[in-house]
Amino acid sequence: MPQPSKPFKVVYIVAERPGHKQWIRVGAAFVNKDGSLNVRLDALPLTGVLHIRDEVHRPHPDEPAGPTETTPLPAAHTEPKRTS
Repeated sequence: MPQPSKPFKVVYIVAERPGHKQWIRVGAAFVNKDGSLNVRLDALPLTGVLHIRDEVHRPHPDEPAGPTETTPLPAAHTEPKRTS
């Protein structure tokens, strides 16, 4: 019998686009027993900022979309611009 998969979180970067922000999935973060994370990235952010969130379970592509399919991702937190 297959073992259940370990809980993981999804790693995103938020790219600034004209008029909107685009969330781009760049990896996964695996939760350790002590609550720390092991992060695996498929791409590196140019800004150095990652957003790590719980996985949103999506239905199988053949199933109709549920509420999570139409729920937008939360707005990205933006750091205040620094002036020198």
